[in-house]
Amino acid sequence: MSDETGINKKMAKGAAWMVTFKLAQRSLTLVSMVVLARLLIPEDFGLVAMATVFLAALEMMSAFSFDVALIHHQDPKPVHYNTVWTIQLLFSLSIAAILFLSSVPLSNFYEEPRLVYVLMTLSLGTVLYGLQNVGVVKFRKELEFDKEFIFLFSGRIVGFCVTIIAAFILRSYWALVFGIIATKLTSLVASFVMSNYRPRLSLQAFGELFSYSKWLYITNLLQFLRHRSSDFIIGKVAGPTALGTYALAYEISGIPTTEMVAPINRAVFPGYVKMASSIRQLRQGYLDVIGLIALLALPAAAGIAATSELIVLVLLGEQWAEAAPLISILGISGAIMAMETNIGSVYMALGKPRILAMLFGFYVAILLPMIAVMTTHYGAIGAAWACLITGIINIPVYYFVMFRTLRLRLAKFLATVWRPIISSVIMYFVVRTVATSLETELGSISALPYLLGIIALGAVVYTALISILWLAAGKPNGAEQVALRETLNQLKKITDKT
Repeated sequence: MSDETGINKKMAKGAAWMVTFKLAQRSLTLVSMVVLARLLIPEDFGLVAMATVFLAALEMMSAFSFDVALIHHQDPKPVHYNTVWTIQLLFSLSIAAILFLSSVPLSNFYEEPRLVYVLMTLSLGTVLYGLQNVGVVKFRKELEFDKEFIFLFSGRIVGFCVTIIAAFILRSYWALVFGIIATKLTSLVASFVMSNYRPRLSLQAFGELFSYSKWLYITNLLQFLRHRSSDFIIGKVAGPTALGTYALAYEISGIPTTEMVAPINRAVFPGYVKMASSIRQLRQGYLDVIGLIALLALPAAAGIAATSELIVLVLLGEQWAEAAPLISILGISGAIMAMETNIGSVYMALGKPRILAMLFGFYVAILLPMIAVMTTHYGAIGAAWACLITGIINIPVYYFVMFRTLRLRLAKFLATVWRPIISSVIMYFVVRTVATSLETELGSISALPYLLGIIALGAVVYTALISILWLAAGKPNGAEQVALRETLNQLKKITDKT
């Protein structure tokens, strides 16, 4: 077996594990969302969003992604791991102190006194994260994604249980806060149980790691502005109810990116690092991955955007009706984002995070003024349109730079993704037409079979279209062929068992 084939198989296996984790996590999140949407009110979600967006802003102080630097390093020593853990701990303690001391001023800024104790409690979670064992990074570096799955999922399942139980008992925003703390505490314990590495205090390798991570810090800061700047503005201009509605709509619409693409990116990055010495090999690896992303994420994003009203009615309830148009707009924006995120893994594998930082800088330079103006005048719906418009403007910029970096021709790229794009667009209009033709005054229970039927319709339409286009193109090698082979293998296993 060649090195290239071995790396590709490990990447595929890792991607499968990470997608499995995200599917399991999303199942928990979906159940949690349905339950919490009926036990809590939008204001509760908005209040916690106010606190977490400020916490996320403070965490940008430590967002150097030193774990990525460890994975990128060809032969990291214990001193490198110890340095990363020490920096992580020092930053976390500093952030916790700032969060605790800022609780009163921030509550005065938002004119929301309940924020004080929420922020103080979340500062404890920051300390717990800082203590987490850095040895778990080896799971990703060594492509041991089965261990990564167990480590990540353990925290999520405990956090889910605590949140649901607390919601039934308290019926308040504290359920969300306690769930966050439980997740971080469980992850801390799991990190030391699953990894036999024992970190020590050291800053010996700081200079070496910082030379790679400084651009990742800028990238992470810009990423934060890209995804969370609207939260600040909506929270201040429209209040916690509007922010809670937008935050939940953003989470639902982002499912294709967070639950499908993000785990794929996480899994393939170590493989990209191993391919980075050969542009030809890396280029082909990228095309294989982007083909898979297009095949899976685009129809999911199109389906969410097309059925937003029914999704809200069935999963959240009528009190969340204002989230439906937000999900529809942000769903299309999520499709664009899903096709762009893997580019970042390529630049980091090549040791060129500077390019990624510049691209994000261009994006944010357009987004911030647009989102400030549109949110001020049109509220949360304006913020959603600002995200979509900015994403469309950035498409040619992102891909022009990527084509030059990988020496990739546009025709080769389009040959990989045109079938999922066309199939998803047609499916969107078919599903949207059917969904909007239904009676609007459906209760959440009566709407459920309609939603399930439309999901099935969308799956059939998309599968038929992608199959026809693939056959018409001459059955080219790509994601469709991989999907067909895996489907046949699973059917064979089922047949053999019976």
